[in-house]
Amino acid sequence: MIPFYSLFIQMIYGWDVILLGLLFLFFVSLGSYGLGMNIRDKRKKALENLVRIRTVELEKANEELKLRNSELDRFVYSASHDLSSPLKSILGLINVAKLENPGDDQLKYLSMMQKSVDKLESFIEEVIQYSRNARLPIKYESHHFKNFTADILQGYQYITNYEKISFEIEDDTGEPIITDGMRLRIVLNNLISNAIKFHRINEDVKPVIRINRSIVSNRNVISVQDNGRGIQSEYTERVFEMFFRGTEEIPGSGLGLYILKETVNRLDGAVTVESKVGKGTTFIISLPMVE
Repeated sequence: MIPFYSLFIQMIYGWDVILLGLLFLFFVSLGSYGLGMNIRDKRKKALENLVRIRTVELEKANEELKLRNSELDRFVYSASHDLSSPLKSILGLINVAKLENPGDDQLKYLSMMQKSVDKLESFIEEVIQYSRNARLPIKYESHHFKNFTADILQGYQYITNYEKISFEIEDDTGEPIITDGMRLRIVLNNLISNAIKFHRINEDVKPVIRINRSIVSNRNVISVQDNGRGIQSEYTERVFEMFFRGTEEIPGSGLGLYILKETVNRLDGAVTVESKVGKGTTFIISLPMVE
């Protein structure tokens, strides 16, 4: 028989082993926890440092982008001004030459020159419009729609056959329109310019262009309607494509309606077209109401 004290000693020894094992596991766990915390802290600091570096890089890239956009805007303005000035001089010389009683051939050549200059000047203006719409921030202002539109029409009064067209501007809302004035001007300029280009003169129809503004379902609705040549049905879905031209008879770059749609999109608006050959065309612009 094993003496009692021997059993007691064995029990104590056994508990010592268990205790030592538990202490070992505790310290191993504590070390692992500390090591894990250390690794996590290092990873956290590394991530924070990476985020800080990327933020600085992003801010620097953003500043460089703003600088490049500003430089591009200045370049477009300067280049367009430098190109437009000699074109206006050429147009002036062409008009002077026409006053000198040129022969039929000379008059024909002068008219061809004038059409080419007009086309180039129109293209330059479209490039300017596209650049402004793409880069300038939206600036909401209050405008009197009828006065705003009448001011735009003043710029077309010297265009051929302008005096033969009847212009009607309607706005029964009794409220100013709050939108970006520069972009509204781009929209109306393109629509009015197209309506004038595709009018019908020397026919039994009196050319009319109606420009109307109304409020429908809490949205500004602007329509520009003409009784001109109209658009063939297969082209109505394509008129907003870049460089698309439905006819070669009328000068143009095919950019006008593309720029119009891009401009309307920037204003969170929509544009649709309804047309019938020989009857006319109506463009409808829907813009959000802004308080």
